[in-house]
Amino acid sequence: MELKEQLKEHRARLGLSQEEVAERIFVSRQTISNWETDRTYPDVQSLLLLSELFGTSIDELVKGDVEAMEKAIENDWKTMSRLAVAAWALVGVGLVMLLVAFAVPTGASSLVPNFTESEVLGMALFLVLWILGCILLGIVDHMKKQHDLVTYRDIVAYSRGEEPARDSAAFSRRHPPALSALKLAVCAASGAVVGIVLFRIFS
Repeated sequence: MELKEQLKEHRARLGLSQEEVAERIFVSRQTISNWETDRTYPDVQSLLLLSELFGTSIDELVKGDVEAMEKAIENDWKTMSRLAVAAWALVGVGLVMLLVAFAVPTGASSLVPNFTESEVLGMALFLVLWILGCILLGIVDHMKKQHDLVTYRDIVAYSRGEEPARDSAAFSRRHPPALSALKLAVCAASGAVVGIVLFRIFS
């Protein structure tokens, strides 16, 4: 029996809702829903709590489903890696196109005064690729949150198919709002740098 069926069967046996199970093992109701629909898999700590709640062993819960769990981890890691590479590639291509656009002399643009047509096109393409890159990085960040990957050690362990350490003493785990603020500051700083560079080029 697959894990999703085990979860549904034991939950029904105990007369518990997804929300009640979630409260008892310290996750969200959506997380339980994802487990029961095969969207994601629980980590070892969650499996231990589930086995205690249901009065069964971890082996019994995951029996017949281990290979699928390993495959899901491998696929998710490949997806995150490809999205991250694609995001930075888009940003890099955008920067190259912007520089090329300002290096190639063409006629003046009727849409934006003081800029040539190639410069306007280069700026537009750079902006589009920059936004697409940010969207892809946002998807990667969302996937990391789904798997509770916060520290660099967590990411490395996950990439090897190992259980992340999830050090509760790590700053990023003790202060998630500070981590979000730091990410926002980095994005704002990178945007400011790009803006300053563009301003100097245009002025």
